[in-house]
Amino acid sequence: MTVDTAASDALLGALGRFTTVPGDIGRYDTDAETATRALRAELGQVHRLADEGLPHRIDSERGPLFDYDDLMNVGMFCGTGQTVPELGLRFLMRFAASSRSSWYAPRDWQIGVHPARTAGGDGEDAKGGGDQIEVTVRLPDLSAPGVELLSEPLPDTGLKTSGYQAEVRLTGADQTVRDPRIHEVWEEVVDAFASRRVNYQTVPETLRADHNRAWEMGIADCVVAARLLAERLRAAGLEARARRGYLLGLFGSDHAWCEVVEDGVHKSLDPVFAFVATVGDERGVAESPEFARACYGGRFNRLLPCRTETADPLVYFDGEPAPYWAMVGVSARPGRSS
Repeated sequence: MTVDTAASDALLGALGRFTTVPGDIGRYDTDAETATRALRAELGQVHRLADEGLPHRIDSERGPLFDYDDLMNVGMFCGTGQTVPELGLRFLMRFAASSRSSWYAPRDWQIGVHPARTAGGDGEDAKGGGDQIEVTVRLPDLSAPGVELLSEPLPDTGLKTSGYQAEVRLTGADQTVRDPRIHEVWEEVVDAFASRRVNYQTVPETLRADHNRAWEMGIADCVVAARLLAERLRAAGLEARARRGYLLGLFGSDHAWCEVVEDGVHKSLDPVFAFVATVGDERGVAESPEFARACYGGRFNRLLPCRTETADPLVYFDGEPAPYWAMVGVSARPGRSS
């Protein structure tokens, strides 16, 4: 098999730039064929990753099996610009380069939440049958500011078996915060990303649930950052919570942020959005200092919060948090009036 040396070297160059999933929580169940699709790579390039030290286990029939979160981080840090995580982040963050008013104006969305049941996204579960896994999903928080349901009513529960479709209108809010206590905690978290004391990368759900361990390891994603920020704000005497829902764009993506109460109003704080908009082209995203500032209090019309007060997982398989790749089954598109 002929291997594109330059592309292979780019993938290998990602090794060492992120922290791999700790062995005690790694899920080594993603095969090399699935890895080629996620990384837009050749099979030989994926095997080279295993040879050069990307954690894996060998299955006698399937060959090397990887942790999907590790593969996402290879894709995010390789710099080819063609991997699934690189393209996903660039598409989802395109709205940050648009006009400021477009971040807040009422916007209608048609969303579909039907989680994928394998890393390949083919609708079948790893047990060999599409109906053997019980899928449970969190529903949108229709009581949240700026959220209006336009379609048929959804069940009056926080969780729903299987998926759902809905049309919602999201209205943002152009606001900021003034309390110096909030500013101090915000600066601590954002500066940790900017100074690279903490690496922004994909974090598995098990480690998201132990956000202080992740932070001490020097790694964080949006869920870890939101939970940590909310915890520190509460310690400073403020009312704050970590929120979690969907970032809507060409598709839907799991996202988390923090909300703090000031003057009786829940104001959003999004340190990960602020960091990504600040580093700009390093991640293939247009640099936007204005958008980074707007993440300090502003509410955006592409974020749909779900019914959880502590940034709990949005999808469960048989009662357990679903893997990262389940989000492949979330779709989003502008509504008819947008």
